[in-house]
Amino acid sequence: MAVSRNWANQKSFLRQTYNQEVDDWFDDVKQLPLDNSSARKNARKACFIEPEDSQNMALIKIMTFRFTVQQVHLRPDVYGVASEPYQESVTLRPQVHLFFTQDASAVTPDRRRMEGQISLRLVNETSATMTKAKAQTIANKIKQEFTTPNNFIWKKGKFKLVYQEPEFGLNLSILALNETEGIQVIKKVVEIANSTYKEDLLRIIEPKRDSATNPSGTNLVYGKQRKKKRWRPTGNVRFRYALLSLDGMQNRITLVDTTSKYLDALIWA
Repeated sequence: MAVSRNWANQKSFLRQTYNQEVDDWFDDVKQLPLDNSSARKNARKACFIEPEDSQNMALIKIMTFRFTVQQVHLRPDVYGVASEPYQESVTLRPQVHLFFTQDASAVTPDRRRMEGQISLRLVNETSATMTKAKAQTIANKIKQEFTTPNNFIWKKGKFKLVYQEPEFGLNLSILALNETEGIQVIKKVVEIANSTYKEDLLRIIEPKRDSATNPSGTNLVYGKQRKKKRWRPTGNVRFRYALLSLDGMQNRITLVDTTSKYLDALIWA
């Protein structure tokens, strides 16, 4: 059977992005060609998508990497302070998380994709009062603000914009290309929190140093020369999905998904 154009495009994308994750995980044995001369080389080969792989084989390799090697299903959610006594001493309000990543085509070679995450608390709700209908309402707002008409692009950079409004669950620290871009992001999050943007709550911090998006040179890290770390790199990250965390629920609720990764999303956009 001829390979479909859609699968050819999808496989090309996965070989650029997913395979980079595999190489990062098996950094000590990522040389080509693939072989099974050691246990780690064999494990890498079992996860690495090759040009001739079928759709089914690629899926098996991704599942092997995620669940057998990384064991993502065994990782607990982290709330900032991984301590049950701490969590029991405070009332954890529901929390909305917005996730952004850089387009694969824009990733700097040999660098990780830029990412972004924004969170806010639903201070007027608890795990007991939160319902699917209320979650659907929040999902609709996120869809309106971050996927209409297209997936919103957050332009990141060195400027830090701090916006705090505790009574609406807002404690935002946004890195942006400039003041205008940062305020645009903040206004969208404020809308989700059922508040209105207040200029007097905004603080802007402009560092004297420039962004370091792709610094040259290396540093010795863990016995190996590695590329210097980036500092507040400049780049665009696109909205991908939004999750809702509830105290007492192990798995988070997927509010909006633009990646087709979450089959239980309330809204696919």
